[in-house]
Amino acid sequence: MRNLWNRPDVAVWSLVTSSKEGVPNMNICSYVSAISLDPKLMMVAVYHNTKTHDNITIGGVVLLQLLSETLAPVVRTCGQKSGKQTDKIHMLQKRYTLAHEQELPYFTQAAGFALLQVEQCIKNSGDHDLLIGRVVKSKNLNDTSILTTTYLKHKGYIR
Repeated sequence: MRNLWNRPDVAVWSLVTSSKEGVPNMNICSYVSAISLDPKLMMVAVYHNTKTHDNITIGGVVLLQLLSETLAPVVRTCGQKSGKQTDKIHMLQKRYTLAHEQELPYFTQAAGFALLQVEQCIKNSGDHDLLIGRVVKSKNLNDTSILTTTYLKHKGYIR
């Protein structure tokens, strides 16, 4: 049987960040939660020693997109490759249509996105740090089935 914390079926998100040089990167996140309604705040757990982690700056803007089932294959690029060695956006735009919000790319097939201003990054929280972002804009894109961890397991993308 799976570990207790891996049993719930949770949504799969992608966090889009940009380096100081303006080079965007996408990762995969499943530890994501709304934590406040007023102001609207989201919490995203960001793994240490990643390009995404390097790109996060307090006051900076990131884009959190809720993935749809049609985007399941992006998990192999966004989640199983390192942005430190791979230009993920270059790879992804060969196969998927990307649009931009404040120069941050997102999948047009995504269920939707939220533009977040980074309010806080709580350090030393295990192998992830907790990004707290204030929602400055959100948009539903497609009324489609959202990508979940159970879907990824059934399709063989993750264990």
